[in-house]
Amino acid sequence: MTNPQTHLNELIAHLAVLTDILALDADSHWGAHFHNCLTTARSLVGSSHDGEELAGLACSVMSVYGGMGSFNDYAPWQNGRCIAGMESLDEASNRVYMAARAIRLRNATDAD
Repeated sequence: MTNPQTHLNELIAHLAVLTDILALDADSHWGAHFHNCLTTARSLVGSSHDGEELAGLACSVMSVYGGMGSFNDYAPWQNGRCIAGMESLDEASNRVYMAARAIRLRNATDAD
């Protein structure tokens, strides 16, 4: 069984990459959401957090994926072209989602 700290560290690493990419688009509000999630995640490192706090973080991260107007609809375009440096956005976004999902799945099995 994977240590919850390992999942948290993976989420932090992926959130850091995603926030760096999103910082390239000054007009986007998505960077602020993921930056807040990153700040929360970093505050949990080394603390005596419980599964509820980790699950809440994972839910917050995942809450912007899916549905109309969601992060999935975000297109990093300015002046008719993709913003330079955004080529790895989809991969970084998927890694963040999967890391958050791993935390949620682990907490769900711990609750059983």
